[in-house]
Amino acid sequence: MARLEILYNRWLNKTASPAEVEEFMELLNQGVSKEEFSPMITREWEVLQDEGELSIEKRKAMADRILKTYPAAKEPKVRFIKTWMKAAAVIAILLTAGTYLITRTTETQITAEKINDAAPGTSKAILTLADGSTVTLDSAGQQMIPKTTAYQQGGKLAYNKSNSTEITYHTLTVPRGGQFQLELSDGTKVWLNAASSLRYPTVFEGKERKVEVTGEAYFEVAKNAEAPFRVMVNQRATVEVLGTIFNINAYTDEEDIKTTLLEGSVKIGEVVLKPGQQAQLAEQIKVVSNVDLDKVTAWKKGVFNFEDADLKEVMRQLSRWYDIDVAYEKNIGNIEFVGKISRSTSLKGVLKGLENTGVQFRLEGKKLTVIK
Repeated sequence: MARLEILYNRWLNKTASPAEVEEFMELLNQGVSKEEFSPMITREWEVLQDEGELSIEKRKAMADRILKTYPAAKEPKVRFIKTWMKAAAVIAILLTAGTYLITRTTETQITAEKINDAAPGTSKAILTLADGSTVTLDSAGQQMIPKTTAYQQGGKLAYNKSNSTEITYHTLTVPRGGQFQLELSDGTKVWLNAASSLRYPTVFEGKERKVEVTGEAYFEVAKNAEAPFRVMVNQRATVEVLGTIFNINAYTDEEDIKTTLLEGSVKIGEVVLKPGQQAQLAEQIKVVSNVDLDKVTAWKKGVFNFEDADLKEVMRQLSRWYDIDVAYEKNIGNIEFVGKISRSTSLKGVLKGLENTGVQFRLEGKKLTVIK
């Protein structure tokens, strides 16, 4: 019996030592071929068939809990686990290997052989100064920005507090295939997703702190009750806060502007949000409670969270992160996904994870075509 299979069986039955678990995960990270791994998965799946079909809800719960349930062999004497836990372990292996996603379809799996590839996004941005000049920022840079109090270190740009009362505006623009972090002069922290921008003053004066955002941004606002923080979104809405944590998704190719509150309180028009709520603005404001905050903030944590996402939503995310254009050869229909995958995965790896929807992909340069 191969070493991989031995470690797999011990991990699955919770008899593996911490060292064996680490060895097993390292083998997975190094890459496991379909020929090595498929027979093990197939055997476990065949055993599960006697238990009946697993519901979508149970599959989702398994995927969410398995890595917390089985991070290591804390109870090595226990040799028996429930069947649904075994199914969850199989799912976790697939997710850990980073080559599959669980989907809500059962169509025939299609391989994406001979596909080109695109590297994942990196920390990069363009800073436009008050005089119109620009500074290119990337993950390797370390520099003081001329004529400013700003300092770049890697993927972060920070402004020091200044005694100056002269208000000038800078704009930080993150292109497709990028992401960047910013700390404003008042201590407010902002994370900008791909294809996003923030216009802001280099110092805050007066009775309000006002910035303008496009695309998607995550804010941790420094508290200052005497100077409310206001975010103008696409010239369409204003989010007003005192000190809070929230995420704004305002991409122009999405149906509505979504403001999701994690901590504190924000006001949009006459609507005041509570933590866990999301305001969706199209023609009117709709408030949604009990939002999946993990999904909303997954991008900031370096993860694609495709829970309940349809194919076109997934493709829009990939377009921004991998700097590609997406086209559809024909009407693909509605396909929804359940699963997560690291944003550090190459485009080819993500597309392989989408294989079992029955959809194929063709990548030519920067153009990705979705084929049925």
